[in-house]
Amino acid sequence: MRSKRICSKRNLERKPRKVNTLNQKNGKILIVCEGLETEKNYFNGAIEEINRTRDNSNKLNVQIVGKGMNTISLVKSIDDLLNDIDESNNRIVPYEKIFVVFDKDSFKADNFNNAITICNNKGFIPLWSNQAIEYWFLLHFHYLDSKMDRTLYANKLEEYFKNAGLNYKYRKNDKDIYSKLTRYGSLEQAIKNARNIHAIHINDTPADSESCTTIYKFFDEIFA
Repeated sequence: MRSKRICSKRNLERKPRKVNTLNQKNGKILIVCEGLETEKNYFNGAIEEINRTRDNSNKLNVQIVGKGMNTISLVKSIDDLLNDIDESNNRIVPYEKIFVVFDKDSFKADNFNNAITICNNKGFIPLWSNQAIEYWFLLHFHYLDSKMDRTLYANKLEEYFKNAGLNYKYRKNDKDIYSKLTRYGSLEQAIKNARNIHAIHINDTPADSESCTTIYKFFDEIFA
């Protein structure tokens, strides 16, 4: 049985929304991540923090999957996952929203752009970063719209943490990265920074949009 489209196609830009845990919608969510640790740890921390503010009947219901794949392979793997769910349960895929998290890294521009196009066509919400998700982490501290190679992200992040009062050695497998970023940086500022920078690249392809990220759309969706 082929999966029915479960999400309508989103426009590139959405109106800014205030981050308010009291206004979140409840619904089952799937987050499929390129990496096995960094992205999963960040979103696990985000969901745990959000759910601490909600009663048991209104908590976010989220499944987070790390695939260890990249770009087009990652997006295509979601069809297999959804088809497996359909066949085993004999019903429509039980997800209100599906987010796909991946980075540009050093992958070819066409592969990166095509992966995002496929997501949009299927009704998935692509949360991409050019060059890597650590760029999103940096936006918790400062507005950065100039090009920066991903090899410099860790040192810059450590510098920002130190200036904020934490002597921290960045680790990609840090399970507490979300709580650190929101304690010493600002989620609200990261969302604002990312949204404004993305708007600058509105006429550029994602592969040409460096530095840029759409991770902010996750929070736009769940706080809608």
